[in-house]
Amino acid sequence: MTTSTPDETGQPAPEEPTGQDQESPEQGPRSDRPARRTFTAEFKRAIVKEYDSAPNGSKGAILRRERLYDSHIQEWRAAFEAGKLEKPTARRGRPKNSTEQTQIAQLTKELAAERASHERTRDQLASSDAALDTLGKGVAFLEALCSKNASSPAPNTHRGKQRP
Repeated sequence: MTTSTPDETGQPAPEEPTGQDQESPEQGPRSDRPARRTFTAEFKRAIVKEYDSAPNGSKGAILRRERLYDSHIQEWRAAFEAGKLEKPTARRGRPKNSTEQTQIAQLTKELAAERASHERTRDQLASSDAALDTLGKGVAFLEALCSKNASSPAPNTHRGKQRP
C-alpha cells in the first residue's frame, strides 16, 4: 500500500502505482504512447492477497489506486493457483544472440564492407584505365599529326600577296 505525503500546498501528493518495473522510455514508432506496464511476480502476489483480504466495498479502491482492472486480478489469481507465478516468467521478444552468433554477424558486416570497398576500388581502376587509354590514343594522334607535318613542306600561311 502506498502512502502520500502532503506537499507544500498542504494537499496530498498523487499516489503512484507500486511494483512496476520502471523502464527508460525508448525511441521508436510508438514513443508518443505511454509505455506498457510490467509487474513483478511479488507485486502480483501482494495485490492478489490484498484484494482477496479486502472487504467488498474497498476492492474497487485498490484497483483504482493501482490503475488495474479486475481481469488482472483474475488472471493473476489463476496463475498464482496454477503455480505459474512461482517461476520467473520467460523474457518476451527475441532471445539474445550467443557470442558466436554475435561474432558471425560482426564478421559478416565487415565482409560486406570490404566487398563494397573492393567494388569501389575496382570501379575507380576501370575509370582510370579508360582515362589512360583515351589519353594514350590522344598522344598517338598528336604524334601522328606531328610526324605528318614534319615530313610535308610547310604551307604558305601569309595572306595577301605571295612572294616570287
